[in-house]
Amino acid sequence: MNSQITSELVPTRARDMWPRVTDWLDTLVLGDLSLRAGFPHAIRIEEYSKDGEFTVRAEIPGMDPDKDIEISVEDGMLTIEGEREEKHQAGQRSEFYYGRFMRSVSLPGSADENQIKATYRDGILEVKVPMKQGAESNHKIPIARAS
Repeated sequence: MNSQITSELVPTRARDMWPRVTDWLDTLVLGDLSLRAGFPHAIRIEEYSKDGEFTVRAEIPGMDPDKDIEISVEDGMLTIEGEREEKHQAGQRSEFYYGRFMRSVSLPGSADENQIKATYRDGILEVKVPMKQGAESNHKIPIARAS
């Protein structure tokens, strides 16, 4: 095989495979951590800070937030956990999905853990954590000279 053709094919294949590889790694790593804790199903999340708030969004479709989802905070860790049970039946064919899930996120040091608010809409759980005013998350540490 010509090396020029090979070099052209490899990047294309790698680029095409990359989303699948990252999904696989995410599932492998997060799934393994969740399995150790007795929770076999990981959930996808995104987290970001904006306008004085730390936000965590979790993709959890088909859930009843009053019965199926629990959010807790302990030692600077926000934990979302729950249990999913879903059944579909059409004629003589039926499918069901079930399992527990859990995901924990470290909160920033300036997070106001007593003012956390959560909403659930269209399968997305959004947790907003206000940041305490005047609390700097990044600051320089002075270095003393030893004699």
